[in-house]
Parts: sequence; C-alpha cells; structure tokens
Amino acid sequence: MVETRVLAQWRFVTALALIMALMGCRPNSVASPLPVRAIGDLDADARRWVEETVRDLAIEALVSQLVIEWIPGGYVSPSSADFEPLERWVVEDRIGGVSPSIGTPHAYVAKLNALQKLAEIPLLVAADFENGGPGMRINGSYALPSMLPQGGGTAFPPTMAFGAVGDERFAYEYGRITAREARATGVHILFAPVLDVNNNPENPVIASRSFGADPELVARLGAAFVRGARDGGAFTTGKHFPGHGDTSVDSHVGLPVIEADRARLDTLELLPFARAIREGVDAIMTAHVSLPGVLGPDAVPATLSPEIMTSLLRDDLGFEGLLFTDALTMRAITEAFGIGEASVRALEAGADVLLSPKDVSTAISAVVMAVEIGRLTRLRIEDSVRRILEMKAKLGLHRGRTVSLDAVDEIVGSGAHLAFADSVAARSITLVRDNERLIPISPDGPGSTVHVRYAPSTWLWANRSFSAGLLARMPDATQVLLDERSGPEAYAAAENILSDADRLIVSVYVPPSVGSGPEALPEVFRELVEGSAAQRPTILLSFASPYLVRALPGVGSYLIAWGDREVSQRAAVAALFGEEAISGRLPIPLPPAHRIGEGLDRPKITTRIVTRTVEDPLVAAGIVERDQGPGPFGQQQTLVDPSMVGMSGEGLAKVDSIINAALADSAASGAALAIGRHGRLVSLSAFGELAYGSGRPVTSTSLWDLASVSKVVGTTTAAMILVGEGRLDLDAAVVSYLPWWSRGDARKNDITVRQLLLHRSGLPPFRRWFFDHEGPDDYKRAAADELLDINPGVETVYSDIGIMTLAWVIEEVTQQSLDGFLSDRLWNPLGMRETRYRPEPFLRPRIAATELDTLWRKELVWGRVHDENADALGGVAGHAGLFSTVVDLSVFARMLLNGGMSPACDPIQVPGEPCPVARTEQRRIVEQDVLDGFTSRYDATSSRALGWDTPSEQSSGGDYLTYSAFGHTGYTGTSIWLDPELDLWVILLTNRVHPTRDNQKHIPLRRAVHDAATLAIIDRPISKRTP
Repeated sequence: MVETRVLAQWRFVTALALIMALMGCRPNSVASPLPVRAIGDLDADARRWVEETVRDLAIEALVSQLVIEWIPGGYVSPSSADFEPLERWVVEDRIGGVSPSIGTPHAYVAKLNALQKLAEIPLLVAADFENGGPGMRINGSYALPSMLPQGGGTAFPPTMAFGAVGDERFAYEYGRITAREARATGVHILFAPVLDVNNNPENPVIASRSFGADPELVARLGAAFVRGARDGGAFTTGKHFPGHGDTSVDSHVGLPVIEADRARLDTLELLPFARAIREGVDAIMTAHVSLPGVLGPDAVPATLSPEIMTSLLRDDLGFEGLLFTDALTMRAITEAFGIGEASVRALEAGADVLLSPKDVSTAISAVVMAVEIGRLTRLRIEDSVRRILEMKAKLGLHRGRTVSLDAVDEIVGSGAHLAFADSVAARSITLVRDNERLIPISPDGPGSTVHVRYAPSTWLWANRSFSAGLLARMPDATQVLLDERSGPEAYAAAENILSDADRLIVSVYVPPSVGSGPEALPEVFRELVEGSAAQRPTILLSFASPYLVRALPGVGSYLIAWGDREVSQRAAVAALFGEEAISGRLPIPLPPAHRIGEGLDRPKITTRIVTRTVEDPLVAAGIVERDQGPGPFGQQQTLVDPSMVGMSGEGLAKVDSIINAALADSAASGAALAIGRHGRLVSLSAFGELAYGSGRPVTSTSLWDLASVSKVVGTTTAAMILVGEGRLDLDAAVVSYLPWWSRGDARKNDITVRQLLLHRSGLPPFRRWFFDHEGPDDYKRAAADELLDINPGVETVYSDIGIMTLAWVIEEVTQQSLDGFLSDRLWNPLGMRETRYRPEPFLRPRIAATELDTLWRKELVWGRVHDENADALGGVAGHAGLFSTVVDLSVFARMLLNGGMSPACDPIQVPGEPCPVARTEQRRIVEQDVLDGFTSRYDATSSRALGWDTPSEQSSGGDYLTYSAFGHTGYTGTSIWLDPELDLWVILLTNRVHPTRDNQKHIPLRRAVHDAATLAIIDRPISKRTP
C-alpha cells in the first residue's frame, strides 16, 4: 500500500520528539532555562513580606485578597472602556487575583502585565488549562471570517486521551509543558488536573476532562501531571473535590446529587485526591455537588459544607494547601443562596479563595460584615490570606510580578511541544470495534467512498483537518456535510449519494453534554447511518464524545479520536489509513458492549512516497535551530475602510465566506485574497494551510506559484515597457529577432510579435518537452523544430510555446535575462521585493505547496515551479515560473489602474496604500497609450487582448465586471482581474492543484469571488454584462 499523504515530515517529527521525551533526552528548546521565575521555598525575606502584609492590611483589604475574578483573555487597551472594570477590581476592590479566559499568548502577557502594575499587592493568576492544556485558553480560537487558527499555546487532545494512552510519562509531560507555557504567559496556577472519576456515562460536564472511569488510573495519571507541572514551574489544583464524576446534572445549570456514602467515596472518588495530596498538589477546588449519602437529606453543596471541606479534606486527608471554591456564578450555588451568603458560607466551610463571585463588591462586603458581627474572625481570614500570600511569595511576585514577551516566543507553542501533542493524539486513538476488519483502509482500494460529517453548525473547526487529510488520500471521495439545521431535502440528497457508495466513513463531532445514548444524535441521522451500515461497510469516527456507539449500535467499526480539535483530526486520519499504529485503550466503559481496557491494535503498515522535504523536520519541530533567512520584506500592510472607497464591508465579508466554504469543500488547501479600489486595499485575507496537514497557516505574505499569471505579470509587462520605448515592434516578424526560430516550419517566418501575444501564431498549446529536453538552449532547438498546428493569424489557440518564445525575444532585445530585466524595470521600482523566479530554499516555509507529481519529478512540488516545462528550463520562462504574494500583485495592479504610473507611497500615512516599500517619488513603468492598447479586446473574434484576457460569457472574472476589465488566470489556481471603469482589482491565489491537478473546484470559486467582490460596490449601479 502506498501512502498518498503529501507530508511525511509530521509523522517523523512526532516520533522523534516522543522518543526523546520518553528517554529523558530533552530537545534544547525544551531544556533551556525558563525565562520566568521558578517556584522556590519561602526564605526569610519572603516570610517577612507575608507577615508584614497580613499585619498591615485592614479587614476589607484582607477579604479582598480572597477574591479571584474571571476576566476575558483577549487584548484590550488599558485606555479603553473595556479595561475599566478590570482596573476597578484591581485598584478599588484590591482583589487577590484574576483568572483569564480565551485569548492569545501576547494578549495574555499584555493584559496581565498591565494589571500587575496597577495592583498594590501582586495578583495571583490562575487559568483553566485542564482539558487540552494551554490550547484550551490560549490557542483554540479561529479568526472570523477567515477561520485562520490564531496560533499560540499547544493544543493537546482532551485529558481522557491521556487515559487512553495510560502511560504516566505522557501525563507528566502534559503537566510540564502546560506549566511552562502557563508561566510564560503570566499564569501561576493551573486549575488542573481534573481528578474526578468519570464513572457515569450520563455525566454532561466532566466527561473527557477526566482521565477516565478507573480510580487507580485517574490517581496515577493525576499524580504524574502534578509532578510534571511542578517541574515546569507552575502550581496545580486538583478538582473537583470530593468528586464530580458520578453526576448527571451540570453544576453550571443545577445542583448535581451524588448518592454515594462515605465508604464508596473512600474506595472511588477520594482515591485520586488522596494520591495527589501525597504527591504535593498545591491547591484543591471544590465541587458544587450534594452528598445526601454523607451529609443527610438536607445536604448543602459540598462547597458550603464544613464536614466536606474541613473535616474530610483537611482533617482526614491531611491537605494543607490552598482551597478554591468552584465558580460561585454557577446555578448549583446561586439558585439557593445569594452571592453574599454563599461567599460567607464557603469561608465558614473552609475555603480560602472565592472564585468568580457574581458581584465582587457584594461578596467582599458580605464577608466584611460577617467578620464584624462575629460569624467569621479576622484570624480566620488571615489564615486564608496567609496561604495566598505564601503562594505569591514562592513565585517571587513580591520581588517582580511581570513577565517578558520574549518568554512567549521561546516557549509557547514551540515545535517540540506541538510535536509531542501530535504524539499523544496518535497514541490515544482507540479502535473499539472493527467487525469486518475495515481499518486500516486502502486509499486506492476498489469502489467509491462517501464521507458523511455531522457537527453543530457553530463548530466551525469541525472536520477542518480530517476532511483535508481524507481527500488528500482519497481525492475521489464524496463528502456530505450535515448539522442540526439539515432538513428533509438534505437527508434525501444524502440518501441519494449513499445509494451508489461502496463504503461509508462517518465522522461525528458532538460534545458529551448532548448525552451518551440515542438522544446524542438526531433520529433522522441515526436512521441514515444505521440504514447504510446494514448495506455497506461503514466506519464511525467519534470526535469529542466517546459514547456515540451507543447511539449507533449497528455500526461495525468504531474509532474514537477523543478530541474535536485539529490535533485529534490529524491523528484520526493517519490511523485510519495505517500511517500510525493504533494502540489506545478505553479508559471508560461503553455499556453494554465494551469494558474499560478494551481496544484493538492495528500496526502501522504504509510505506511513504519520498517527498521533497520543506525543511529539516527537526527544525520544523523546534528540536534544533537553524537560520531560516529573512522573513517577509517590508512593513505591515494597512487597509482602508470599505466605505471610503464606495464598498460594503458586509459585501466583502461575503467574499470571505465563499472562500471558506470552498476550502471546506477541498477546493484548495489554502487561499489568499486582495481586493482594492481607487488605489486602496479594502480586503487582504488569508485562508487555510500552505499544504494539507502542514500546520502552516496561509498569510498575506505567503508566496504562490503564479503559473500562467506569470505571462502578464512578467513577460507581457516586459513587452509593454519595450514597446513604449520603441525597442519592440509588435508587427515585426519574430524571426527578425530570432532568425533561428523558423527552422522546422517556413510558415513561422510570417508570425509576428503581436500574434504571439494574441495566441494567434498557429503554434500548439504546449509540448511535453520536459521528458527529453533541459535548459534554454535545448528548449530553443525544440521550439525551432516545432511545426505549426494551423496557419498564423487564422485562429486563437492559447499557447505556452508562443509566450515562451516571446520571452526569448525580450532577452534578445534587452540583452538581459528575463528575470534580470523585470527586476530592474518593474519589481524593484515598485518595491515588489517578494516577486521572483526560482525562490530561494529559505523561503519554502512561506510557499504554498502544489502537486504531488507522480508523472515526472516523483515528489511533492513545493517551492519549485509546478509547470514542468518551466522547471526543465531552469525555473525562468516566459509562460510560467513566477512566485509572488497578494500584496506585491496589488502594487502591480495599482500601477496598471493608475495608467502605468507608480505613485509615491507611504502605507503609514495613507491607509490601504499597497506599499510594502515606501517610495518618495512617482515613476512611470508603462506608457498610458501602450497600456490601453495591450489591455483592450483586440477584435470581436476572441476575448483576447495583447497578453491579457477580457471578459467572456463564462469568464473567470464572473458576470459583473465591465467590458473594460482585463485579467488572467494560472493553472495552479491563481487569478488577477482589473476593471478600469470600476477602478477595482481582485487577486485570488490558491493552490488548487495540491495534491492533484484533477481538482476543478476552483472554477466556480473564481466566478463567485469576482461576482461577490464586484457586487460589494455601493457607490454606483452594478449590473450583469449583456452579450
């Protein structure tokens, strides 16, 4: 079996990082000293600071130290109104800490540093990194509408995936990496690990946040996480005491009840907590659960019970660390108690920290009053404050409280961390059943395959990597996408598609909170899958909820990926095709058929196509370092408000939605878009990845193989410059410049330069010369010997050979190489420093991959021109070979729409000016009359202009560009269209040939994009072109 995967490097990197981690041989990027302070013991100076602070604080200030409040994690300027409530909590209420939610790493550091500087007493920062590590809070987000991942913290599979691996060494590394990335972003204490034993399949809230249903497994892995986090430099919090696993109600919405008595708690729920306490866990978080079997029928939530929080936890189990309540905003608390009373009762029960009270001031005031009336004493408050301050002192916060941004770049989301996450995901994949031994599947096996995906419509990331990986290996597979909005028509269409299928792959993305039985999925979906399973081989893959087999019991093959994020999706598709061994074991039962510990093994069986490596895979993993050369040239490109140039922001957003939908349908792995009007950029968007499964997001500085767009950006523009200077005569015979060119056919003596540009030379479209010829001299001999297909001037036949020849004419006239002339006269004057033939190797990490060439080069073409003839010519050719970015091409388009004049530009002073390099003087590149002559339709017999194309009935430019428009497309999925009447340009660059040229989904995409972009114009009527 041959692997059709286009990237081999990830699996190699993953395996190497795993081996190094488990052998104790840490890569340099992991072993380097923490650029943040490690946890230390309390020295005399620290103890003095703690005691003096406790002594000097008034009672209200002491109580304030007990409050840690939830804050948004995203960036906000300290001068904005959104920062004001945060500043008020820190400065006026003087709270003891904060718990940031979702944000980017740099936003975390900026916000936390700003708040720390405002605080009289340093803040203790805690975060929920409990399920998926740092990626739970500082990564797992996407930018809308482009859906580009907002890179950051390492996203691990859910905690239960570590239970499926079952190896303490993995749990240790999970804790260590999570701690390192937390500390680098200003977080001191992890609200992790989850020590709940998830022994109730109906549990809607814990589920995959737990290591599993076996208390000994949870205890072992939880303790290993604590050890790892300690070595990584962060404090840990075991949660949710005394156990939240055997519940069927979410404490966010109601009060769960655990019927267990004390004897059951001792043998099940308490085992992981007792083990973590012995291991030295720093904090415990309470559970908002009722325990009538322990406390009697009138049991209050455990958070408010002295019997649970003090007698059981501190006295019986000997816990001496910090005790957090769970969030006091949850309805399990607020339905029965006001926030003030709940806060007082929690402290009476033994809590040290009041987490996220609904109203900070009310909670503080209620506790202060409780002290004043004698319900609580100052000494009781001082005990808790002392524990909090000691934790801060162990971190060294009394000496320094901010962190360096350098720590983010060094640690967060490093290559070694990401590679380890991939390793865990691969090891966790669990094959529960495979009755017909369908897994691994052969991508080139007989018959047709249909992939049905079901996911909530709000889970925009669902299927993102799995679908791309599946189609990279099985490009002929048909996809059916269903969600909760799908109606009878959608299911009827799915039934119709399935009727011709030989094999069905079903991927389901639903959270455990939807239930573990049939209710987890719509009845119509269950009927569709169960009916198909009775007729054809069917594989069910579960992402997020592991219990789906209970809803679809008739499916014979069931594979659990545990998580819904892309790290789990990549692992699932690799396992499905035998690219990774399958060895996961169920850490939970799946009644009635499957018990804890079950899981089928499958060996790794594929062999890989030898691909052209983008870079050293060790560099890609961050295991070794290497100078990658310069990054993108120039300044950050600015945009103008669409309304300033007569366009609608809503209309432009529709363009992005169209591209997102196309990429979800595998039109390409990635795309970049630039739209400009009246000389200003209004849209600059990037979508997807540079290659399927690469993890390299497309950006506005990504480089694309332009294919035949090279004809106009390069060769045609060179011709325009020379015609304007009188050095190239359009009506001169080609042989007047290249006397040798007509050797094989005397009719070629009559071919003019104009006919080459109009594609009326009579030459054939192309020849596969690359099999037998190499280099310019060899190609010139082949072109000289080539026969015409038809007489010159008779018919328009698009010809690569004609434009290839024109480039040789230009080189003869200028006595320069084509790329040398273009650099001197076009790209350098315009500041198009990213545009080039033959991109250097250090640029490959920014280049979009093209085809997996099985015909000639036998490799993945990446950073090397896709067109075979251009490649055989050495990479510089008239018809193909250029690489560029959407920003550079916008500079080019701006010049053409400005009448061939390159204006002076300053992107800082003039928002939206396409200007990667500031220019102080204007410069004419092409004469206006020459430009008009080249870009206007030549005659009524064809849509062709000189080198350019103009709108036709089924134009790639859509139906709404005017007849003044001109443009060109490239075989790799690129296009550029300019409309002088609308003063509009649209540049769409994709890699639709990745991994195969058989993909034709870019054709309707181009038309839809250009139509939507044109219809976004609102300052003049826009209508369809009439024939």
